[in-house]
Amino acid sequence: MKIRVVMLLSLSLFLQTVFAEVNVATPAVTGPTVNITMRDNGYTLGDMIAMHAEFNLAKGLVFDPNSVPLKGPVNNWLDLRNVSMAEAENADGGRKISIDFTWQIFGTVEHAQTLKIPAIQLQTIPPIENTKGKFEKDDVAKDDVAKAASNKPLAKPLVISIPAQRFNLSPVLPPTITENTHRPHAPPLRFNERTPLTFAIICLSLSLLCGVIWLWLQDKISWLPRNPGPITQLARQLRQQKLRQQNIGQVFTAENLRTIHAGLASAAGQSLYPNTLANLFETSPYLVAEKPAITQFFNASWQMFYAKNANASASNISVIDTLRWINRVAMAERLSRRQANKSVRQKPATTLNRAVEV
Repeated sequence: MKIRVVMLLSLSLFLQTVFAEVNVATPAVTGPTVNITMRDNGYTLGDMIAMHAEFNLAKGLVFDPNSVPLKGPVNNWLDLRNVSMAEAENADGGRKISIDFTWQIFGTVEHAQTLKIPAIQLQTIPPIENTKGKFEKDDVAKDDVAKAASNKPLAKPLVISIPAQRFNLSPVLPPTITENTHRPHAPPLRFNERTPLTFAIICLSLSLLCGVIWLWLQDKISWLPRNPGPITQLARQLRQQKLRQQNIGQVFTAENLRTIHAGLASAAGQSLYPNTLANLFETSPYLVAEKPAITQFFNASWQMFYAKNANASASNISVIDTLRWINRVAMAERLSRRQANKSVRQKPATTLNRAVEV
C-alpha cells in the first residue's frame, strides 16, 4: 500500500515537471496588426460585403496559405463567396500579405441591427520546418537533421487574428403589415380622347375647306361660280333684294326694273333700246332660247319708264315669270362660259399637235 502511494506521488510530480517544461518551451507569440477595410452600413438581404485584410510578416516568417478559410457557408445567414490572397516582399525582407474576402448575406431582420462577421484565425508555418529546410539545403545528413530536431523543442506557429467585423443590416419589409384587406384594382387610365378628336375635327375641316376651294377653282359649284357673268350677277342681286318666285302678289319696283335693264345691258356690252335689242342676242347667243320672254319684258318695262300709264304697265310684268327666265338664262350663261373656257384650254394643245403633224 505504501509503495502504491509513493508511486502515485512520484508520477504526479513527474507530470507537473513535464507540463511546466512544455509551457516554458512554447510561449505564446503575438501576431502582427491586421488592417481591415470594409464598409459597415447600407446592407440588406442578398448584398455582397467586400472586406480587405492586410498585414506584414517579419523577415524569416512564412505565411501558411492553408490557414485561409475556404469558400462556402459560414452560418445560416452568411456565405463566403470568394477569397483571394496576394503576397509581396517589403524593403526590409519581410512579407506583405493581402487577402480579399467577399461575403454574401442570406438573411434579413425586422429592425436595423448590428451584426458581426465571425473572426478568422490565420497562421504561419512553424519555424522548425524552416530550420529543417535549411539543414537540407546545406547537404546535412538526414540523421543529423532528425537528431537536431529531436534535441530542439517544437515551436508554435505565429497566430494572426482577424477580429470580428461589425456591420449594420437593414430590413427589407416593415416589421408589421397593418393592411388586412386587399384594395380593389385601380381602374385603367382613360385614354385622352379630347386632343385626338380636336385634331381630327381640325384636319377634317381643313380638308373640306380645301375641297370646297378646289371645286370653286374648277367652277364646279352651281350656286357659287368662280367668274360669274352679268346675268348670274343679276340673279344674285335680285335674291339680295328679297325677290322670290313664291310671292304671287309682289310687283317689281322701279329699282328692280333698272337692275334687270343694267344686267341685260352688261350682257350686250352696250346700252339697250327698243331698236338695239337685237344686238343683245347677237352678243350673247345663250339668250336666244329666252328671246320672246326677254323681248316682252323689255318692251313692258320700257313702257313703264316712258309711257304715261306707268302703273298699268308695271302690273303687266309678272315677277314669277321674270325670275324664272332670269334663272334659266343664268344657268345657260354659266354653261356657255364653261364651254368657252374648255375651248380656250384645249386650243393650244390642238395647235401644237397640228404643228407636230406638219
